[in-house]
Amino acid sequence: MRKTVRVIKISTAVMLLLLASSCQKEDTTALKDLEQIYSEQGIPVKVRTLEEQNFSSYLSFTSSLKGIKESTGSSLVSDTVEEVLVSVGDYVEKDQPLVRFPRTNPSANYYQSLASFESAEKAYRRIESLYNSNGVSRQNYDDARTQYEVQKANWQMVQDMIEVKAPISGYITRMAVKESDNVSPGEPLFTISNYDRLRTVVWVADHEIVSLREGQRAIAEWEDVSLQGTVTQVDLSMDSSRKAFAVYISFDNTSHAVPSGVTGDIHIETKLVPDAIVLNRTEMLKDGNGWYVYVDEDGRAVRKNIQTGIRQGMYYQVTGGLSSQEKLISTGANLVREDSPVLVIEEVASMVINQ
Repeated sequence: MRKTVRVIKISTAVMLLLLASSCQKEDTTALKDLEQIYSEQGIPVKVRTLEEQNFSSYLSFTSSLKGIKESTGSSLVSDTVEEVLVSVGDYVEKDQPLVRFPRTNPSANYYQSLASFESAEKAYRRIESLYNSNGVSRQNYDDARTQYEVQKANWQMVQDMIEVKAPISGYITRMAVKESDNVSPGEPLFTISNYDRLRTVVWVADHEIVSLREGQRAIAEWEDVSLQGTVTQVDLSMDSSRKAFAVYISFDNTSHAVPSGVTGDIHIETKLVPDAIVLNRTEMLKDGNGWYVYVDEDGRAVRKNIQTGIRQGMYYQVTGGLSSQEKLISTGANLVREDSPVLVIEEVASMVINQ
């Protein structure tokens, strides 16, 4: 019985060895067949024709975008909103009434203040007339005028409490109350924003601030909208609490495509190279001698050693070794060697980088 089992084990091992040997021969044959096809027809590759384009390096941030001018109106009294005179999206002028409260508000003393102002104004006009005809002394005139100015200021303050006006010209971007709402002193009523232009501030590390200056181009991206902008101010001293430098940027938003208050992606261009040859990192190879690529010249792979300049993400500027209109092997370069025959299976479109 033991002898029979041993014979079976030996037979199984022999069969496995024969099977492995057969598979190895098939793999070797397939590999030789593939090499023969490559040598006869060429190694299949994709190429693209190199073209010059503008290439930028930039710093990126995430920041809130707000109207170039923005102000919030708040309640000065505790009362019920009597009337809301505007809606979100309306354009308003500075000092235009926007929200009204009841004139009967006890803390405002509306009618008492009005009566005091009117009385002081009449007394002042009377004394002024007498003073002009030398009927009263300068002291009497100055006292009447002072009393009039005080009552006028009090009356103006009462009006501002009852009728809240626009502090700046702009668009109503937020209305925080509606008629019949109860509010308390200091509670926000509305927000006005002039968002024909948007502004933001980004915080930059000390090793990055050296590459930034006033006037540099910037782009803000929100959803599928891009806004063009400019760096308007670069602080020269570090904020001690943030351990960073503030950089202020302004963006054109005349179409009002981006609302005030949203968070967008901010890109500041630090360097622009016109007419550059640009490669994706996946198209480049590297060995002990540095970076290199392969180009297709009359169906043969030709190695080109290259020098690189600025880098942005996966993209590199080529400063030497390549020229416009050369046929770069963009896919399959890792399969070829110097003077390898190549078969172009596709010529891909020129690479366009969003700058």
